[in-house]
Order: sequence, then structure tokens, then C-alpha cells
Amino acid sequence: MEIPNKNQQSSLPYDKLALLGIDREKADRLPQDVRRKLIDGEVTPLLQVSLDAGNGTVLKLPLKLQLSADKDGNPTLIAYPVQRELSIEKDNVLRLSRQEADALRRGEVLQKAVDVNGEKTQQYLQLDPETKSVMHRRITEIQIEQRLKDMEKVNDIELGAQQKQQAREGKPVELDVGGEKVSVGIDLREPQGFRVVKGDLREWERQQKLQYDERHPEYLGLVMTDRNRWEYRKVVEHDSKERAIRLDTTREIERKSGFKL
Repeated sequence: MEIPNKNQQSSLPYDKLALLGIDREKADRLPQDVRRKLIDGEVTPLLQVSLDAGNGTVLKLPLKLQLSADKDGNPTLIAYPVQRELSIEKDNVLRLSRQEADALRRGEVLQKAVDVNGEKTQQYLQLDPETKSVMHRRITEIQIEQRLKDMEKVNDIELGAQQKQQAREGKPVELDVGGEKVSVGIDLREPQGFRVVKGDLREWERQQKLQYDERHPEYLGLVMTDRNRWEYRKVVEHDSKERAIRLDTTREIERKSGFKL
């Protein structure tokens, strides 16, 4: 199953964005680079959205968005809200063990059978260091086997059995391509969940942390201002309190691992 890309999905998911207080006019005013990331299936920068919490209360919440697909290939909008830290003591929707949570905090990618919307599937898990939300995608969606075959064919190389197994498990792999070091592995922030970095594994780790290091601890995000345009501003304090979210009286979406719309 492929994620909608610019060839499959040419417009924004307006109906789903409206649930987050981003009407069509606001959506069309999103900066071009943010629109492109969303349409191409990448994780967006932080966006400040407004959610109706009931009783006339509106919550302003900083989160990241990603356009994915459900099991039938229909577009699904995934939201990753900001929280202070990854906690397994409460709201542990993914049923993480302490060991699994520690591995995610270290930047590792895990495989786990996860129950999402009543369906249990094997998924890759990865912690977004900026929001502290756990990103998760079906293993079959990443198509790691095909991507490794494509790497071998294009670069005229042959991966060893151990390298292939490491890649399947979500671990980055260092390759020698034409005398140059190249690192490949799972990265759920990418549209297809797979990333290629020129350099060794140390360069892979540096690239993984680069965007977060540049922004932390300022937490800059896009806010719709009174001037009716999106501007980069500080949207959340470093020690922000976790927020509960409720779209309506029947569907609670307090999902610190990310929720789907």
C-alpha cells in the first residue's frame, strides 16, 4: 500500500483539516513548502491548530501532520501532538514496555504488533524528538524488501543477509557504493518511510538529529495570525503541559502516539 503522493493526491484533505480548525481558506494560505510536504506524505513542521473541546471551549494545540493511507488506500491524516515527554504510565495506546520506550527515546526504530482503530498489524515505531509523539506505519506500507532490491539493482551491489535483516528490523545499514559510504534505513518522517544518506552511520545519526537541534528549544511553528496569514512563531514552551483532545462527545482522540482523522 502506497502513501498518497503528488501523482495520486493533488489537493489537500480539506475535510480532515477542517476538523482541526483549518478551513479551506486557511489551508490554501499554508506556505508552499508546507503544502508540498503534506501532499507528498512528509511530516510537516509544527502547526498551531484549534480544536473544539466542547462547552464552547477551543483548544489551541501545536502538532505535526502527515498524510498517509488506510488499509484500502484511502487518504488518512495523522496528527502528532506535542507532549512534554514520552510516558508509558498513562495514555499508552501502543502498549509500550519500558524497554521499548527507552529504545525509542534513544532514536531507535522498532517493530511491534499495534492495535490501531481496532485492527492489529505489525508496524514500525519511531519517536519524533520535537513532539515526543510516536510515529507508526505499517511494515507492509514501507515495502522495505522492494527498496533494498532497488538499491542493489541501481547501484550494482549485493547486500548481505545480515544487512538485509538489520534493515528489516529498522536498524540503519552502512553500504559501500562505488567507493563511497552510504547509509540507508527506516525514517518515518520521509514520504515513503525510507531514507538514504551520503556518509557513514555517524553521519546518519547527525542527519537524524539535525532538524531538531536547529529548532530546540524554541519550538517554532506556523501560527495563523490576525493578519490572516501563517507566520513562524513560538508555539509551545519547552515545559509545555500535555493536552487532552476531544473532537466530539463520542470519539475521544487523546492519543499521545498520534491520532488519525
